[in-house]
Amino acid sequence: MASRIIHLAITDILTGKYPFKDINRLKIGATLPDASAPGQSTEGSHLKIRICGLTKKTYDLTRYRKEFGRKMKEDDLYLGYYLHLVQDILFRYFMYEMHRWDSKTPGNVDRLHNDYALINTYVVRKYQLRDDIVIPQNFADEPVHGLYPFGYESFYEDLKGDYEPYQEGSLFFFTEQKADAFIGMAVDFCLKELDALSQGKTGLDEYAWGWKPAWNAVPHSLLHTTLNTRELGGYRAFDRGRYTCMDAVWRSDVQKYPDEGDFAFLQKHHITTVIDMRGEGDALRAPSGFESVEEVTYCHVPIDEGSGIPESREAVPGSYMKIAMAKNMPLVFKKIATAPAGVMVNCTAGKDRTGVVSALLLKLCGVSDEDVVYDYLLTRECNQKRFELIRQNYPEVDMNIIIPDESYMREFLRLFKEHFETVEDYLTARGVTREETALIVRKMLG
Repeated sequence: MASRIIHLAITDILTGKYPFKDINRLKIGATLPDASAPGQSTEGSHLKIRICGLTKKTYDLTRYRKEFGRKMKEDDLYLGYYLHLVQDILFRYFMYEMHRWDSKTPGNVDRLHNDYALINTYVVRKYQLRDDIVIPQNFADEPVHGLYPFGYESFYEDLKGDYEPYQEGSLFFFTEQKADAFIGMAVDFCLKELDALSQGKTGLDEYAWGWKPAWNAVPHSLLHTTLNTRELGGYRAFDRGRYTCMDAVWRSDVQKYPDEGDFAFLQKHHITTVIDMRGEGDALRAPSGFESVEEVTYCHVPIDEGSGIPESREAVPGSYMKIAMAKNMPLVFKKIATAPAGVMVNCTAGKDRTGVVSALLLKLCGVSDEDVVYDYLLTRECNQKRFELIRQNYPEVDMNIIIPDESYMREFLRLFKEHFETVEDYLTARGVTREETALIVRKMLG
């Protein structure tokens, strides 16, 4: 997030370029998201949400517009708050994409915070900022307090210190040039957003601006004892602002030896049904660790298609169509529909059979092809250790066939659309009732 002084500098410049109604309330709104309550993080005040199967974060601008869209038109406090979130979305892009900021190296975050303190002195002087925010009476009654328990009294007292000269240490990453560049970029960005809102347009698409929590890091499995257990929640569906639900359906590789932490994690997230799509032989040789667990309903639905290696790269999408048309595939969807709570679907590597089921579930909810491909390719990252073992133990195997490739999923989606206009049509043709299909949609979209 940008520093609060930088938010005020941007706000000060905006007041000379846009006809705001109340500058004081605008400044309160422009800083309020950073007014953390004692012992609380500011994730709640910034409406941070995790999307794309928990692999990205963003700020929920859609929710804010729904709750305070009318207030934004009438009251600059609410407009200032919104612009703060817009600026922070841009700041993430500025830092991580444009300048490749590394927040994971130990000590870097503390160094950056010291940069902020040093840059505050520069920004206050250059942009001639004044400590002139006045908190109105009865401020605690403002509707915005329904978002978060703000610690605004101590925050605005602490803000006064940002105007005082600070000279400890030296700049590490966020230089004066970067501060000026971001402030100028943010002013233009906010003016475009204000113009869009004034024309009745929807506003900034926060989903498209989502960021990964750790750049260049391999996504982690949700369970300790698997490599590829992932969430199908958090993907945008049907229309902007609607997302697939968390803890409705997980996708996974086989869970042979779940530990106590895995059992507790599944209970915490209400995953009570496991659907194992491995073939009969694989399930006998390596029984699932959930096969005889009382708290979990274990369902073995063997899908033999997809258990072998396709003969070539070109054959992979066709093999996915064979998986989709497998005799037992309708039973997988029926069990997802009737499961009383969350479901975990798995095969051996969580790659092909699980990849097809996941793709069809996401498409059923109206998720874009781009996001379906994104979810599919996460398996390539999560399964790196598994792929390396295959490479070492089976040197004759063409790893280009085994490792997920974007073209495989795109071509499968194209082939699927040639055969079925929609996933609903596919399910109906395979014997899944409309009522069961509706139950799946309700489970995944709420």
